[in-house]
Amino acid sequence: MNTPTYEYLLADIKRMAFATPEEAQHYLCQSRASVILAIRVTRAAFGLSLGQAKKVVDRHPVWHQKAVLGGRIQNVAMKVALRYGEQCEQRDLLQR
Repeated sequence: MNTPTYEYLLADIKRMAFATPEEAQHYLCQSRASVILAIRVTRAAFGLSLGQAKKVVDRHPVWHQKAVLGGRIQNVAMKVALRYGEQCEQRDLLQR
């Protein structure tokens, strides 16, 4: 799975000439950009301050949905890791 580079995304955003930073967020999210990369590209492409670019990305629904899904996946991964850790501890106790 290839992740896009900053330079590639910035060139595409400029070439597509989105009217607003908000319009560019769908493209960035579909391009598998990380939230950090989306903030960097949004800032450079639209001449925004770091705070302004962060607000655009933070408030956009596509990133909110990705964060919610990522949070769910992270919760499941933590539960699996905890169960695995408990099993390892029990096995270690039995071996003593």
